[in-house]
Amino acid sequence: MKKAYLIIIGTIMLVACGTTKLIQPTQADAERGGQKFSNLSLEQLIQGKTLYEQNCSMCHGLKKPGSRNEDQWNKIVPDMSAKVNRKKGEGTLDNEKQEVLLRYLVTMSNNQTK
Repeated sequence: MKKAYLIIIGTIMLVACGTTKLIQPTQADAERGGQKFSNLSLEQLIQGKTLYEQNCSMCHGLKKPGSRNEDQWNKIVPDMSAKVNRKKGEGTLDNEKQEVLLRYLVTMSNNQTK
């Protein structure tokens, strides 16, 4: 009984520690990101966050956008998108969705409240 209790507690702690709470993008983020990406909207940032949560978490825990810089995200996103497309089906993360995802990650990586 004690062993089962410890396993349950350990599992709960592992799951809780492995969950990354992502910051919800704001209009201020969209305006800041718009300096780099023309016509960036809050809706696009929210869509990018959703794509990140739905696709990247299927293989590993989510990293905070601020854990990587723009150059790193520019290398990671195409590679990981190819893996998602192999797992979920070609076109799951097409070029347009990759761009939305990348804009979210780059914009939020520069969020001062990472």
